[in-house]
Amino acid sequence: MNTEIQKFLKEQFVSEIGFTTCPETPFPGLRNTVSMVFHLSEAVVDQITDKPTHTYFHHYRTMNAHIDAVSMRLVLFLQEKGYRAAAVPASQSTEGLSGIFSHKMAAVRAGLGYIGKSCLFISNGFGPRVRLGTVFTDAPLETVSFSQKSACGTCDACAKACGAMAIRNVNFEEGMEREDIFDARACSDYMKEKFKHIGRGAVCGVCMKVCPKGARGQK
Repeated sequence: MNTEIQKFLKEQFVSEIGFTTCPETPFPGLRNTVSMVFHLSEAVVDQITDKPTHTYFHHYRTMNAHIDAVSMRLVLFLQEKGYRAAAVPASQSTEGLSGIFSHKMAAVRAGLGYIGKSCLFISNGFGPRVRLGTVFTDAPLETVSFSQKSACGTCDACAKACGAMAIRNVNFEEGMEREDIFDARACSDYMKEKFKHIGRGAVCGVCMKVCPKGARGQK
């Protein structure tokens, strides 16, 4: 089943694919997890300076729509084979500026990368220049469970570049809360204040742009 899913998703231009098990599933009875990494356009991300661009906002929304579409196709693919499946929305905030499930948690457990000081997921292949998708299923999958440590070390490029001063310059370790390394409220408020004219203050991307792990040719 893993091989079938990988082949299906590669045809949908999914960049990296991992399989894990998440007991914290938001869908009762569905614990096996397919984690998907989607590589953002390097050309678009490279245009970000100390603020986002209109093009990046459009790309961000377009990529989220693509992730939701691919995730739904995977759900239908699994249902056709007789299994139950459900997708986590690509970008949806509930109370506390969090989604119903952490895409990053699934991706880390699947061995696809780690959590950076910026609180962004740092992909093994593409650094932080990615978006994530997650599908839960009861299909029989071969899964792994990783706990990859932060490789940020002493690098503080994202913390220095953050106009909201939301990044605390702390290496993430398993068991930490998001607030231990990142002030989500400060980030959100800053975007709404400074970038209202660019995507209604919903995106920034500066910390992603400056991360050396996202530079072309680096892993």
